Amino acid sequence: MVNGMMAQYPEHEYSLFDKKAPKHIGLPAQIVSKRNTALFWRQFGISKDINNKGLDVYHGLSAELPYSRPKKAKLVVTIHDLIFKKFPEYYKTVDRLIYAHKTENALRSADVVIATSKQTKADLQNMMPDDEIPIEVIYQDCDPIFYAHHGESGLAKVVKKYGLPETYILMVSKFEKRKNHLNVLKAILSLPNDSIPVVMAGKKGDTYDEVQAFIASNKLTSRVTLIEDVPTQDLPKLYSCATATIFPSLYEGFGIPVLESLVSGTPVITSANSCMEEIAGDAALYFNPEDPESIAYSIKQIEDTMTLDGLNLYIPKRIEPFSNTNILVQHNSLYMRLCSK
Repeated sequence: MVNGMMAQYPEHEYSLFDKKAPKHIGLPAQIVSKRNTALFWRQFGISKDINNKGLDVYHGLSAELPYSRPKKAKLVVTIHDLIFKKFPEYYKTVDRLIYAHKTENALRSADVVIATSKQTKADLQNMMPDDEIPIEVIYQDCDPIFYAHHGESGLAKVVKKYGLPETYILMVSKFEKRKNHLNVLKAILSLPNDSIPVVMAGKKGDTYDEVQAFIASNKLTSRVTLIEDVPTQDLPKLYSCATATIFPSLYEGFGIPVLESLVSGTPVITSANSCMEEIAGDAALYFNPEDPESIAYSIKQIEDTMTLDGLNLYIPKRIEPFSNTNILVQHNSLYMRLCSK
């Protein structure tokens, strides 16, 4: 987003505040970095730097705003989800309290809150029902690398590199309980041995060993492939080679792998909960993520060519609201409205 704003709206002046100067910013911007005191600076000291810069708008990109309000700048904050409230058992008590405190401060301080989905907006309103919170929904986009077209040779190299089957369903997510790998495995176990195999790619988490053990004990090694820590540059090709992707998460504020898949031209089967239908629309099949039989039924459906072709027809229209240009226009419009007040 930062690079996009600087490229599409070069008439503005940009200052980036980070605990260390980011390497991925490819265009000129003033970098404000306080690496040695990052925690307290971000919460209490940053307002002084905002004032010194004479900023018109300060945008906190990850659910955080300074505790002391700047003199002039309007405050915008983006909140992606409230997973720490939906699934408190997945967090250490101290982390949960920090997230709650930061989020509540951001909601009370912001001139405008950006929620990345209607689901997150509803969750925020439920979190603070007595407060009138100015919330706008602006969707996320995904890395431009997922829009790129890949030649046959490039795809073939990735297939060979990871030993992928000729056809497969791809699941991209960290191995953790909320992502629901085990119910997918139970679904696969209930299907015939010749059903389409599944490739699970993601960072190791607290369920990785359990997933491995389930695969081994149920003799699923020929039907399920595990890939750890896939480099970002390989992910678009994994999506492009897949027949479909499966995203069985128990809850998401947005569900970026769903969008990455659709942008890569690959339809989705996903959970009928939280924001999934909002993001995938008619380009997906939906199931109950807590019911392996429901998951298995969707996997069987996706093996049908007519069903697959039907979903593919919806993808181009479905991804339009999530284009980088569209999202940058919405952010710029919001900033301009705040500046005019």
